[in-house]
Amino acid sequence: MVTEALLGIDIGTTAAKAILCDRNGAVLAQASEEYPTALPQPGWAEQDPEVWWQATCHVVRRVLGAARLPAQAVAGVGVSCQAPTLAAVDTAGRPLYPALIWMDRRAEPQCAQLRAEVEETLVATLNGGRIDPYYLAPKLRWLREHEPDIYARCHQVLQANGYIVHKLTGIFCMDSSHGPLTLCFDSARGEWSPRLIEAMQLNPEKLPPIRACGEVIGVVTSKAAEATGLAPGTPVIAGMTDGTAAAVEAGLTRPGDAAEMTGQSTVLLICSDAPYRGTALIPLGHAIPGLHLVVGAMSATGGALRWFRDQLGEHEVAEAQRQGVDPFELLSAEAAQSPPGANRLIFLPYMYGERSPIWDSAARGVFFGLSLATTKGDLVRAILEGAAYGLRHNVETAAEAGFVLKTLACVGGGARSALWNQIKADVLGRPVTLPQAASGAAMGDAILVAASVGLYTSLSEAVAAMVRSGPTFLPQAENQVRYNTLYRIYRQLYPALRPLFHELVETY
Repeated sequence: MVTEALLGIDIGTTAAKAILCDRNGAVLAQASEEYPTALPQPGWAEQDPEVWWQATCHVVRRVLGAARLPAQAVAGVGVSCQAPTLAAVDTAGRPLYPALIWMDRRAEPQCAQLRAEVEETLVATLNGGRIDPYYLAPKLRWLREHEPDIYARCHQVLQANGYIVHKLTGIFCMDSSHGPLTLCFDSARGEWSPRLIEAMQLNPEKLPPIRACGEVIGVVTSKAAEATGLAPGTPVIAGMTDGTAAAVEAGLTRPGDAAEMTGQSTVLLICSDAPYRGTALIPLGHAIPGLHLVVGAMSATGGALRWFRDQLGEHEVAEAQRQGVDPFELLSAEAAQSPPGANRLIFLPYMYGERSPIWDSAARGVFFGLSLATTKGDLVRAILEGAAYGLRHNVETAAEAGFVLKTLACVGGGARSALWNQIKADVLGRPVTLPQAASGAAMGDAILVAASVGLYTSLSEAVAAMVRSGPTFLPQAENQVRYNTLYRIYRQLYPALRPLFHELVETY
């Protein structure tokens, strides 16, 4: 009987996921539950925090039941999440407004105001990154301007995992890995920056206390225990962003170690011993004090594949239901029938604007090179390749800033596709390695919990004991030559189309 089970929960963009594992990293049970994203206007993206909580309760009960473990066997709980998010709550932790998730781009006007009021070099120097609607501060300015009553009643601005942590423990906090995603953070000191908060004219009282990712900040309350099936008194850590959790799952504990995580989006994570001070990429906190993450984050790579499934994959969805398999398996099988290069079809994966490195809310998805000979398999393969081209663009941007990859792992839901992993290896021209069990960010949470509750002396020791490398995909020389040519075309498409993207958006 397992007596020290570790529970990781990830509040993702499309679903809540839970994983229960033992101290060796062996998965005992896992579960997920999808939820919707509301898109009430172009550029808006909202979710209901209470839906996150209900999904959390469901997946936790399911993993406890599947593992057939008593609740008392759970040694601790860690929660990660999509990031950043603006979840405004009152003094009781009740949501006052739909959560503005990372995809939400409504704060473009507020960004223009901030650029006029705050030197962007100051932001890059202290926090890292750029003034963009992706980050928290512009979203908070939007709330203050457009929903002043909500802003006035807002007691704390929580991240998605912070909301779940509050529901579990009754405690308000924000983990340190989220700090740089606020634009109000001193990344070198690991604390709020009074200078940036004042410059952005924000109320510091609405920003929660910052806690180290692995700090045990409280325990499961009786009320939360009743809702989730966990035992009252179970330790809960502050948690981390999903990107930070993915870095832990991938074993990124040394500068130069890197991973890419593909789910709704594709995120490149590079471990560094210095915080990122530029504007093209994204600064992020590491779960290990003294280390940092440099991030290249796209917006809708897996999201583009999901869009294709929902809009054009009716046959595959029906056939998958008949066979009892995932529709993406059937779509991937069709893509495998298309040759590398998708019969000269190139896809720009900007289906919801784009984050790094182009930072353009007006960018849109494009299939370039369509012909009457184009097949459904070509379309799917082009989506997979477009994501890999975007990943390469971020890798090259990081290298130009001095952050060079030494190793690269693939994690997240996208890592389940052998075809996609091989495409990434071929496009990047470097080996990509999978964890032995690609379980997602929730596994990273569980690993951090193991260190936090004392099963290991440090997170590095926990990673060494619990993370095992799986298969490696090696680049194929013939495919590299073809992809190098197509990548050069890919890089020319966005600059050529950028004026038209903006003209298109401005016509509505």
